[in-house]
Amino acid sequence: MKLNKYIIKKLNETWPSEGIPTEEDMEDWITDWYNDTFKDIDNEDKPRGPPMWLAGSRWYDRRRRKIAEAKAEEEEAQRRALASTKEKDEA
Repeated sequence: MKLNKYIIKKLNETWPSEGIPTEEDMEDWITDWYNDTFKDIDNEDKPRGPPMWLAGSRWYDRRRRKIAEAKAEEEEAQRRALASTKEKDEA
């Protein structure tokens, strides 16, 4: 099945009951289509992941990646601070 037909089929299945699909929804659909359509060269039973230009994290989307990294670092610092506070309270 061609990609455009697959996306139209998915839109008909989900819209309007689930609302407008997000960018992540569309990317998941593209990945599912690619995995169903193309198999790994070495192992026919295993799907081959889509190329980066079609789906997946974008190397040029540095801003989004940096924001996610900063958020993860902040959450880790908060966890460490909470653990340190608990240790001091127990002592």
